[in-house]
Amino acid sequence: MSNLQAMSQISIDTSNPYSQEIEQVVGTLSKITNRSPEEIKPCLDELIQRLSQKKDDLASASFYETSTHEEWSVEFHRWIDSHKEEDIPILSDEAMSRESMYPDRF
Repeated sequence: MSNLQAMSQISIDTSNPYSQEIEQVVGTLSKITNRSPEEIKPCLDELIQRLSQKKDDLASASFYETSTHEEWSVEFHRWIDSHKEEDIPILSDEAMSRESMYPDRF
């Protein structure tokens, strides 16, 4: 049986908007690897699933986990600037001293 005949026998999920592209990829991989489309399709499905999962994981990952140093720094400075307009009292030098923060150690 030729790869083309085998391709016609593989069940392609037609509800997937990319079913034609997936069928083309399976055909191309079949030619490149000299493997049957039946062998390739499960591997391709698994790869698509894993890549989709990684995309979902990245979307749900926190900004801290996915941002570059520069992006994190910019956002941190925006956060600092967002507090400048508030009427927050400045702590005295005594309040900021190590002795006042850790009275039992000195």
